[in-house]
Amino acid sequence: MRKFLMVVAVGALALLVAAPATALEFKFGAEYRVRFYDYSNVGFDSRAGTNPRGVQLRVRPIFDTSDDNGNITARLRLEFGDTQFGAGGGANGVAFGANVNGTTVTGYSLAPTNARVGNGAGGSIGADGVAVEVKSAYIDFAMPFGVPLRVRSGIMPWYLPKGLIVDDDVAGVQAYGSIKPVRYQIGWYRASRESIPGGAGFTKDNALDFYEAKLDVAVAKVFNPGIYYLYGDNRANCAGVSAGNFIANCGTQERVRDQHYLGLTVTGDLGFMSYDLDWIYGSAKGGPDGTFVNGLTGEATRVRGWVIDGGIHVPIGPVRLNFVGSYATGDDQDGSNKSSAFPGGPAPGWSGPSNVAGGNYELIGGGGTFDVVDVTQDGPTNLWTLGVSAEYNPVKALTLRAHYLYAGFTKNSGNCATAVAGSVGCFGPAYQSLARKNSLGHEFGLRADYQMWTGFSVQGFAGWLFPGSDDPATVSKYIMQLRYVF
Repeated sequence: MRKFLMVVAVGALALLVAAPATALEFKFGAEYRVRFYDYSNVGFDSRAGTNPRGVQLRVRPIFDTSDDNGNITARLRLEFGDTQFGAGGGANGVAFGANVNGTTVTGYSLAPTNARVGNGAGGSIGADGVAVEVKSAYIDFAMPFGVPLRVRSGIMPWYLPKGLIVDDDVAGVQAYGSIKPVRYQIGWYRASRESIPGGAGFTKDNALDFYEAKLDVAVAKVFNPGIYYLYGDNRANCAGVSAGNFIANCGTQERVRDQHYLGLTVTGDLGFMSYDLDWIYGSAKGGPDGTFVNGLTGEATRVRGWVIDGGIHVPIGPVRLNFVGSYATGDDQDGSNKSSAFPGGPAPGWSGPSNVAGGNYELIGGGGTFDVVDVTQDGPTNLWTLGVSAEYNPVKALTLRAHYLYAGFTKNSGNCATAVAGSVGCFGPAYQSLARKNSLGHEFGLRADYQMWTGFSVQGFAGWLFPGSDDPATVSKYIMQLRYVF
């Protein structure tokens, strides 16, 4: 292996030396966002005082570098935020002199803490937060000799249709390209690696890796199918504790807790309407993170189920009507060492059905465009939904939207707040205030986006989630957001 790597390194160096000098191009862009938010009754309980409200600041600068023909590019995307106004540490301090005399006040600070380093730091008086984080950092280069393939390596966005199983940032290597009408992609992503036990110099394979293959075919405007497969190799939960003795230290447990996701997707535009439809089957030993086990035996429980999600979108002049729905399996809690729930995936970011443009719904799902607080769940497990929305563009700069969505529980036992006799564990969402109910509730929402200046928009949203019972309190969500992108 070392000789092979040395040959590769020498060959790469020779190519670099022989390559002609090219000019570099530098680009800078950013997203600035100030978000005012107000929630009530998060958790469906008016007595618990769960009414978060405040203001957030987030800045995401993007630095792109490339040669003049785009054969090699590099991106660094940073983030400052989400910084809460009044929280997160500040540099404030008022001195009254250098001497202490009994109980006399010799100084004070309004900042709740002077710990100004970390996520979201610097929001309290005095500011000066040290809180810059990395969102993306990768190189992306074309293969030589006209091979229709690019390779991306580093920390990058990772997304599969509608965020049903993943919509997040990840470290890995991705190869992608296209030969009309086919687009293809393969990838390796390292989602997790446990800390190395045993002291300096002790190493072993104890990571959670995902391997992806994806194929899309643009057959025609009316029919664009795709298929993808994701394999998860989880060696993080049964890794042993001493070198050379992995299996023995796992007892009767498997060395690898495998995961499998098979997805089929199709989109099309018939002129008078467009549509999208996705189906995924998932199977994960121990759940997506490998920690879901039988409560009696301690053996990892296999979670396997499926989801279907789709929508029809009908334009009528300046109005677009969207009819959407989804169905995902839930847990039977039948006492066996398997769960019938849809396992969700490594990092779902689902915001209601048919969110092909992202963030259709703001309370049912992961929070949509304005995701300050997770009111319900990030994935569709144990939900079936039906909804409709209308989008209206009276002028180019203004978009108005009204939506409705009903979400019922696929199985009452799939609400893991409900204990079923004989159950040894439950995989899925838990809503204590909706125990033994058959519905999550009804979501109504109103949204307006107005582009005031080039790249600068003012966005507003008001929404309510009426639970599927008379007892829990209605959840509300109000947003005003200032967003500048260039």
